[in-house]
Amino acid sequence: MELGEKICHLRKLSGMTQEQLAEKLNIARQTLSKWENGTSMPDIESVVRLSSLFHVSLDELLLEEERHMEEEKTQITLEDMMRINAHSRRTNLLFGSGLVFLAIGIIIAAFEKMLETTTENLTYILYRHIAVGDFQAPPLNYERLLLPAILACAVGVVLCLCGVFSRKDKH
Repeated sequence: MELGEKICHLRKLSGMTQEQLAEKLNIARQTLSKWENGTSMPDIESVVRLSSLFHVSLDELLLEEERHMEEEKTQITLEDMMRINAHSRRTNLLFGSGLVFLAIGIIIAAFEKMLETTTENLTYILYRHIAVGDFQAPPLNYERLLLPAILACAVGVVLCLCGVFSRKDKH
């Protein structure tokens, strides 16, 4: 890669326009454009400022050695780290949401079971203490009460599985 191409590449990686970089270097935008196109070369002072501005060594900026290219390929770039971090956040959100829904489902199921037990005990006590032979239990549909618990557990399991498989896909 030529020096002009490196300058252009570093400028784009840093998210700057030609005008912004030229302003930081105290040069005209046209001068920077000529450097990037390879029609002219920057002076030594400008190369040192570029090196400092982009946090690269002068060797990396000026030399065209294979060694630097190989090092660049093996190093994790900021873009890679941002992609990994974003994926990790999504995975953690899926997994965490799954656990929350799973916990909600378990709590609802436990509450429903306690309500059913309490109602049955209350029915028995009332039936025993009331001498009327046709006492009926309160008309509650316990299966319908379990539906939100089952749904919350299912959503939780699906989200957890998505989080687990998403984590495995990246590794």
